[in-house]
This record gives sequence, C-alpha cells and structure tokens, in this order.
Amino acid sequence: MSILLGIAAAIGIGLSDTFGRASARRNQSSITHVITLMAFGTLVLLPFVLIVDSSFIFRDAVFGALSGVFVAMGLAILYRGLAVAPASVIAPISAVVAILLPLGWDLISGASLGGVTIIGCVVAIIALVVVSFDPEQGEGEVRQGITLAVGAGLFFGLTFVFAGTTSQASGAWPAVFNRGFGLVGILVLALRQQVPLMLDSGVRKFGLAGGVAGALGMLSVILGTQIGSLGTVSVIAGSSPAVTVIAAATFDGDRVHWWQGIGVIGSIVGTALIALGS
Repeated sequence: MSILLGIAAAIGIGLSDTFGRASARRNQSSITHVITLMAFGTLVLLPFVLIVDSSFIFRDAVFGALSGVFVAMGLAILYRGLAVAPASVIAPISAVVAILLPLGWDLISGASLGGVTIIGCVVAIIALVVVSFDPEQGEGEVRQGITLAVGAGLFFGLTFVFAGTTSQASGAWPAVFNRGFGLVGILVLALRQQVPLMLDSGVRKFGLAGGVAGALGMLSVILGTQIGSLGTVSVIAGSSPAVTVIAAATFDGDRVHWWQGIGVIGSIVGTALIALGS
C-alpha cells in the first residue's frame, strides 16, 4: 500500500508543479501562486481527518507544521526556477536533492533496505539526473535554474523528513497542518516582499488545480511513510519530475530529448524495482 501511495504522491506533486510552472510563466509571482495553492489545499484536506482514521497528536502536528513551512519556501523557489528554465532542468535536480535527505535519514535511523530496493533507488536517482541534462539551454539560464533547483530540493528534503516521521495514529492531521502552516509561512514572506496575495483571475485556475493536486500528493506522502519506509516512499514520490516533464512537453511545448525519454522510463523502472524489493 505504501508503494501505491508513493506513486500517487509522485503524480499529485508532478501535476502540482506543472500548474505552478504555468502560473509562473504567465508573469505571476511564485509566492502568490503558493498562497493560493496552500489555502485551497488546506480546505481540500480538512475532510480527510474524518475520512481517514486520525487522532490529533501534538508532536505530529508540530512536525506537520514544520514540513508545511519548508514546503512553502521550497515551492516558491521551485516555481521561480520553472519560470526561468525548462522543467527538464529544474524538476529533476530539485527531486534528486530532496530524495537524498530522507533516504540518508532513513539509513542513519537504522532502516535496512533490501538489495533490489537499493538498486531501484540508485536507478531512480540516476534516471532523474539523465532527465535533467539538456545541453541546448543557455549557460546562464541553466546556472540560475540549477541554483534555484538545489535550494528548492533542500527545503523539500526537510519536508519529507518531518512529514515522514509522523505516527500512523495521527492519520491526516499532519497533512492539514502541512498546508495550513505552509500558508502562514508563505503569507509572512509575501507581506515582507509586498507581493500580491491573489492571483489574477485568468490564472487562478492554475492555483486551484495545483492546490488539489499538491494537497493530495502531500497526503499520500504522509500516509505512505506512516505505514512504510521514509526512504523508499520519498524516492518514489521524488519521481514526480517524470510527470512534470511529460506534462510540460504535452501542454506547454517543452522539447523532450531522446535521453530524457530514457530517463523517464528509468524512473518508472526504478519505482518498479523498489516495489518488488519491498
């Protein structure tokens, strides 16, 4: 079940990033987009505390809140990167950095991974690096994009670590606190930088759609890590750039090179190996 939740997380996060990219490329502040995403995501997740067996546990609520602040900062940086560089550069690099932190935390905490699972993790990470390689982009554009991608990845890695160490008894509550305190954190940043708090009406649909996809993706991460391994679920969820790259090529005209296609297939193979080894 944790593998399926990891796959659901990858799809939700990948689609959410695609909507964020569309918003940023229409001259909307990435911070403003994240405000809409977090606000709507909070509303979407509230019913799940009744649908999923959930108990309020203070420690898990705090971890969920911290993960929310980290993910809000990471998204603001990520969407800025997606506005200045291709998704095929930004999304995979941020995902690789985000994967390494929880995977390392899992191993330090004493988790043991089977041989097939380890091979799957390595294949998935290498595949994401392959997807990110695009020699046709301008050097300055790529350099700026990589810097933003690494910064976003560090925040996402911290998000996975905190969100992924909540107890199964808390159910959906950490996800609600993730979105709610993510909203608080991004509002503080918006007020300090004096950016608009509302997306333009013509772009608001991207924020709402991203809010639904991102909220369900984060819920899947939290529920998946509550019953499974933080490292393996994070690696599977980290395959979200494959979704982002495919969606960007399909709906936004991004070019996907042959080796990037192989990288997307590699991420799928890596996920399958993780599933077989679990």
